[in-house]
Amino acid sequence: MKFTLFLATLVAGLFLNPCHASDDNPKFQLPSFKKVVFDNGMTVLLMERHSLPMIDFCWMMKSSGSIQDPPGKEGLASVTADLLRKGTATRTSTQFSEGVDFVGGACDAGTSLDYSAGSAEFMKKDVTLALDLLSDMIQHPAFSEEEVSKIIKQEVDGIADAKTLPRQIIGQYYQGFLYRAHPYARPAGGTEISLTNISRGDIATFYSNHYAPNAMILAVAGDFTSDEMEASLRKFFANWTAKKINPTAIPEPQKLKGRHALIVDKPDSTQTFFEIGNIGLPRTNADWVAVEVVNTLFGGRFTSMINNELRIQSGLTYGAVSRFSEHLAAGSFLITSYTPNASTQRALDMTLDVLKRLHEKGVSEEQLKSAKAYIKGQFGPTQETSGQLANLLCELEFYKLDANYINTYFDKVDATTLEDTKRIIKTYFPLDDLSIVLIGQSSVIEPAAQKLAVDIKKKSITDPGY
Repeated sequence: MKFTLFLATLVAGLFLNPCHASDDNPKFQLPSFKKVVFDNGMTVLLMERHSLPMIDFCWMMKSSGSIQDPPGKEGLASVTADLLRKGTATRTSTQFSEGVDFVGGACDAGTSLDYSAGSAEFMKKDVTLALDLLSDMIQHPAFSEEEVSKIIKQEVDGIADAKTLPRQIIGQYYQGFLYRAHPYARPAGGTEISLTNISRGDIATFYSNHYAPNAMILAVAGDFTSDEMEASLRKFFANWTAKKINPTAIPEPQKLKGRHALIVDKPDSTQTFFEIGNIGLPRTNADWVAVEVVNTLFGGRFTSMINNELRIQSGLTYGAVSRFSEHLAAGSFLITSYTPNASTQRALDMTLDVLKRLHEKGVSEEQLKSAKAYIKGQFGPTQETSGQLANLLCELEFYKLDANYINTYFDKVDATTLEDTKRIIKTYFPLDDLSIVLIGQSSVIEPAAQKLAVDIKKKSITDPGY
């Protein structure tokens, strides 16, 4: 499992504050929560919600994302996180799973580029068991040779399966081609070769070097009292010893200049899959909300410019979207879609034509108003559960954002002006400097690629890695 959180969909579902709300000017208020930092450096965030007898946990290990993978052992962070619940010093993998399943709980873990993370959900009556299991998997993983071999084989087989479905794997090719030598180019799940280079010793060393209470954020939301939950957490986590963590520094990615294309040949493909874009912006950039507003219009909703042209009007695809990925350093901007082989050139030309019109015509006042209404209308339904709120608290802490970010979110959306959109389009929606990745039949793709880019690289879908 690759555990990735998206704050753009997590800033929602909060409680409407009737003291500061009206139909014309709605306001959202983050429910109150308690923040505690234990003596060992572990950050704890507690939010009481008594509507259901459930308790949700979200944890993040700040120093343990895939950017920490050693060269040649990509996938190490991911395998380490996946193995956390596959047995501890006192429980086998089966015993751990049975402990969770017997009470109808849920517990999982995984990794992203910047961090590893996990979630758990249990009934209130089972909170002591939940804390025992959660603390055991985080502090005392066993990493048995049997489980290591099993999960590496599963991951290698999973890559082979994914390469039969280009839509599932094109993002890995795009990430690697766009970021080149930057740590963000590393595939979080590893490759067919790098995974087989990983030993149990590598996993134990990675865990020792990157997992520590002073690197951990733990958010809990649900039916409890904060004082009692804090006392329980201290019982299970406060004796975990802090250690010095030396994470790999993240250099600022450099945007590509000019147009560069990668052709990934899949001879039996009946469609061409493509992703087009460049380096975007860090999640903490002050322009993030304004970028969300513009991207909603360009490719962020069903009636967006891209989807309207490629799907609704022309029927060239079942869907076309654009998005900005969220990372500590600048994430990627991409436009992604797919089309039958026969319409490859037309779909690519149309995509770039829509991008060109965005630069030439910008957006209208009516479109801007529509985007703002859409974003605020989508704000609530995706953040209604304790699990979603626990995720949100973790993300806010990780990105060093605070409650004010949520409480003023609508204000930031409304403050975006037409002049702002012109600057945003020029800065973050590149037209001449593009990374273009295409998967499909090389004989179909290459003529289109030659028209779009002067620098063209080629590889086969059967080649190891991305």
